[in-house]
Amino acid sequence: MTRSSAASRTNAAKVALAGLALSVGAMVCAVPAGAEPVAPTPVPGDPLAPPPPGQPVVVQEVAGGDAPPAPPPIGAPPVPEVQNQVYGSGSSSGKLGFLRDAFNQAKNPYGDMQPMGSAPPPGAGPAPQLPPGYQSTNAPESNGPPATGNYSGGPALPEGYYPLNGPPPPGYFDGPPPPPPATPGAYQPVVSPPPPPLLPAP
Repeated sequence: MTRSSAASRTNAAKVALAGLALSVGAMVCAVPAGAEPVAPTPVPGDPLAPPPPGQPVVVQEVAGGDAPPAPPPIGAPPVPEVQNQVYGSGSSSGKLGFLRDAFNQAKNPYGDMQPMGSAPPPGAGPAPQLPPGYQSTNAPESNGPPATGNYSGGPALPEGYYPLNGPPPPGYFDGPPPPPPATPGAYQPVVSPPPPPLLPAP
């Protein structure tokens, strides 16, 4: 090891120690920031004691020596109990009667309510004929004929399309085609047998 390398290491150590001393001194000499003083917590005292001087006071004038009005109750106003305990439970009784009501409503959503319609204005002509399957709510004479379910008469289907209610296309019920014959010399994949079980069967 030469003298120049030893001197350079000594100088580097001195510089490092001087930098460390300067940084520690800067942190020690730093002035702490002055925080705002914390407001004192009010101490509960006698509510009937006179307030300290300089504080606002609410003066409530009482006429004729009457007592001040009572403060309103805290919270929501009380609700009276329902007199009929089964009110709103539907037409079926019991704890699970609402299931029967829901089933009946699903079967007949409108209940026994009859469709309401208004009379035609004076001077109006007869109601127009409705399409098949439609019924009028206030003019039964305009009800359409019952729906026949015959949807024939539409445009012809394109080539290759077959109607859903007609005969199936040719070859619909045929089985899958046989596999093509193996080409001689072509690669044939070899499937290895499954491995034996790890534990013998009981």
